[in-house]
Amino acid sequence: MKYCHSCRYEFKDEVDVCPDCGVPLHDTPPAPEKYREVEWVELRQLPSPIYVEMVKEILDNEGIPNYLSFHFLSSTFSIRGSSLVGESGKLFVPKEFRDEALELIEPLIDDEGADQEE
Repeated sequence: MKYCHSCRYEFKDEVDVCPDCGVPLHDTPPAPEKYREVEWVELRQLPSPIYVEMVKEILDNEGIPNYLSFHFLSSTFSIRGSSLVGESGKLFVPKEFRDEALELIEPLIDDEGADQEE
């Protein structure tokens, strides 16, 4: 196997240049990435899983790392939308992205839940 040290994909031996990055491939895999500790904070409680998915897409498009957390039933059985009455979801971002993320989602969230914001 050959490896791209830029995008970290592996390729068949007959490929010499990464088709995605355009850099020469190596015979050895790239060194493992160093992970840093991340302090994840909840953005705010959102009224429904649909809102959570919508906000997640906005954050993804802006390159802001995030993850979703739903109630056990909805996450285990992939129940979404209005399947569970009163179901809500939580969206988490790294602490250093919190203010930027809140600015992006503010126009989407009405004032009804403003008192829940930290």
